[in-house]
Amino acid sequence: MVLHFSQLPHHRTYVLHWYRYTLRNIPRNVHSEHLQLRIKSVTRTTVLKHRSDKSSWSIYKLLRDLKKLNTLLLKSKTEKVWELLTLYSRKTSGKGKKSSLPICAPPKAPEQDPETVRNAKLLHDYITEKQRRSLLPNNLADEFKLKLVLPLALHEHNLQKLHRIEYKLASGPPKVSLNYTSAGKARIWFVRSAVNKGKRQSRGLGRIIRLEKKKGQNNLDYWNSIHENSRWAWHEAVWEHLIETNSVIQGSPEKFLSSTAKPINKTGHVANVDENRVICEWLNPLKESLEFLSVQSERQAKYFEEYKRKATFRSQCQYFAQKTDLMYQNRKRRYTKMLNDDLPFVTPFFRTRNLPAVLKAHKF
Repeated sequence: MVLHFSQLPHHRTYVLHWYRYTLRNIPRNVHSEHLQLRIKSVTRTTVLKHRSDKSSWSIYKLLRDLKKLNTLLLKSKTEKVWELLTLYSRKTSGKGKKSSLPICAPPKAPEQDPETVRNAKLLHDYITEKQRRSLLPNNLADEFKLKLVLPLALHEHNLQKLHRIEYKLASGPPKVSLNYTSAGKARIWFVRSAVNKGKRQSRGLGRIIRLEKKKGQNNLDYWNSIHENSRWAWHEAVWEHLIETNSVIQGSPEKFLSSTAKPINKTGHVANVDENRVICEWLNPLKESLEFLSVQSERQAKYFEEYKRKATFRSQCQYFAQKTDLMYQNRKRRYTKMLNDDLPFVTPFFRTRNLPAVLKAHKF
């Protein structure tokens, strides 16, 4: 009889390999002590909790997520790592589930300044890149890292930021654009610019968008419902005509609903009076409902299209264009002042005269 995977030595070796590989990746790619401690705690708790699990699918998902965790660690995607840990923290602390393992509370991580964590990440990436290009020795003392290498890493990082600022200023004022979101056939237009970029959408606009999207969805649901009912109405019309005349109406409800012409049978001739009467009796109410929905959608689309051309909306565009241009001129003025007064005297090894301090002083 084939052994279960939990009794195979290779499975145990494989799991331990990934567990140890995770522990090695934590200090290499995570520079926040709090996050390091959380990864270790959640990983250890999850491994211990599921070590007696007999479900092959459950073990497969756990190993898949463990591999995903290491991939995220190698790519330094700490936000995704935090989301994955939160998911497993909720599973571990589920209500009504008793754990057979006495899990102790993890030790509290020391508090760290966010700037210290960011600098540690920059320093690590800088050293890795320079060592890869053989520009730094493989072994560096911590004192040299903090006093000599870290200022150079910060200088290079902020130099790239300075180049991006120069490029944006050379490109001219940011553009003011008209964007839209679809709600059925209608397009709801609004202004997008550097002034309101990243800000919360106005409540009035949000209410309009939600209301129109709901109307558009209801309109679509009614439209589909009418087409569904048209098939039953068509069958009733065919059955009624068959009883009265002992002949079958040829065609389909879609052709009648999608055209304003008289019903045409398969032979290409206009349907007779009896066929026309029966079809109209059953399908005309549905056709009128479709026309009403179509008119309603077109009316809404026309309203928002006319609003786009109104002077009020154009004045909004002009207002944001003026604000954007003023913001650009102020930013350009600050950059020119920084270029003339402070940038010629920047040095990486003086905290008050290094490039990060100069950029921060001029609000960049």
